[in-house]
Parts: sequence; C-alpha cells; structure tokens
Amino acid sequence: MSDTLRVHLTVNLARSAARARDLELAVQLLDELDGADRDAADVLDLRARLHAQRGELQEADKCWARVQESAPDHAAAASGRRTIKRISDGGRLSRPLTRPGLLAAAAALVAVAGWAVAVLPADSEPRPALTRSGHERTESLTAERDALIQRLSSLTAERAAAADHERAADARRDRQVAALAKSLAMPGVIVQRRSGSVRVLFESRLFPRSTEIDRNGMALLRELGRKIAALDVRTTVVGHAVTVPGGRTKGGSVVALGRALVAARYLAEGGNLALTSFTLRSADQSATPRRRTVTLLVTPKGSRGDGT
Repeated sequence: MSDTLRVHLTVNLARSAARARDLELAVQLLDELDGADRDAADVLDLRARLHAQRGELQEADKCWARVQESAPDHAAAASGRRTIKRISDGGRLSRPLTRPGLLAAAAALVAVAGWAVAVLPADSEPRPALTRSGHERTESLTAERDALIQRLSSLTAERAAAADHERAADARRDRQVAALAKSLAMPGVIVQRRSGSVRVLFESRLFPRSTEIDRNGMALLRELGRKIAALDVRTTVVGHAVTVPGGRTKGGSVVALGRALVAARYLAEGGNLALTSFTLRSADQSATPRRRTVTLLVTPKGSRGDGT
C-alpha cells in the first residue's frame, strides 16, 4: 500500500509543479518512478502534457502514442495527437521552437489536452537544469510526501488493529452468548440468541389473570433463577400484557410491570439472589409476545447487549 501511495502522491506533486510552471521539477518527480509505474497511462499522459508545454511536440506525440497502446480510447491522447498532426501537416514543426507561430500552436495543443497553463513566452530563454533551490524544493516535496505516506500507513495500521480488536471482541461476545444460551436452555422455555444477549421466552402464558402466576410458571422461574445465579450476567425482566378495551395502547402498563416484579421474586427465590439483582421493565403494548407473560433479557457482564 505504501508503494501505491508513493506513486499517487508523486504524480499529484508533479501535476502541482506543472501548474506552478515548474516544468523541470515536474519532470524530475516523474523520473523518480520506476518500471510499470513510469509507463502507466496517466503518468505518460502527464509527461506528454509537460513536453507540449515546453514545445517538444514530437516527444509529446511519442508519449501519447504509448498511452494509446494500453488505452486506445484515451480521449486526451487522441486529441493531443490530432493537434500535433495538424501542426505537422501545416509544415510548422520544422520551424525553430522560439518562433511565435509554433509557440501558439503548442499553446493550442496544451488547451486541447485539457491544460489551462500557457507555454513560455516567445522571448523566454530555455530554463536551465534544476538550481540548488530547485533541488532543495524537490527534497522538501519528497520529504513531505514520505512523511505523509508514513502517516497514512500508520493510520491504516491503526485502523486495521482497531478492526482486528473489534472482530476479536465480537467473536468473544458470540462465544459468551452461545455458552449463555446453552446454559439457560431447558424444557418450557425458548432461548433466542441476540446481539450480545439472550432472550428467554416461555412456551405458555405464566399469568392466568392479572399478576397471579400459575404453579408451572413458579417452577420455571425458580429453575431459571438457579441457572442465572451460577452465571456472571445482568438480567432484565420484562412484563407483558394484552391490550384491553378502553385501556392504554402504548407506553406499557402497571399490570405488566407488576408481572415483572412477581417473576423477579421467584427468580430471586430460586437462585437465592437479592431482588435488586434484576432490572424490571414493562413492555410496550405493541411488543411481542402480546399475552400474559414475561420475557427475560440476559446479558453477560462486560457485553454491550442490544437492550431490546
């Protein structure tokens, strides 16, 4: 990944240098690339544009020809080569590069190729090789690029480590939930694995009326209490109630909360636990199951659970 970033940043730095009219710096940055990276279509296209800006139309044409070898439908390469051919057919390629006519043609070539940067004026002297300040600027840009690559690599490593940690935590939580579901499984209940928790439902209603629990419900809750006492978990007891004519249709009910309290007492009795070991809650009237019962939400301590 670092090599890919290095290539990407180098090409972008070369583009920035070209827009700033520092063509030698742009070329030098591209020269740092090796092998396949140097011959990539976007790199050759950029190099062709640099040649065009410097009036080196034959070199630009060669670069765009190489672009078309790997990308026949490359629009900029085709446009650039057509303009070069028009200039060549007009017999202007043999004129000195300092002639205004050719410089105007080169400027047209640059515009066709998509660059809004003018070529050097006709009376400008060719720019010499990089001066000491130019070298210093190159070194500064290279150092800046390498520092950015290192920072991006560090961030990538940090994100990968965080993702690995999260996956490990998820796997650990899944194992906890699977073990918890197995521990709570017993006749008369339905155990559902959820995200970070286990939901326990009862196969039959526990309360024939109001908050009066039947003997079967008492026995099931005491047995579940014994199982829960042996586990390091948090348990929420959720009371449910049927909607009655003229009653509330949402927001829970006193009856449902009373059923949660009764169920918690038998759970505490079975496991020899304090009543405060359980969290009590009334389900909304729209929640399932819509009958006279309770459900348990059991979550391993240290797990986020889904709270539903």
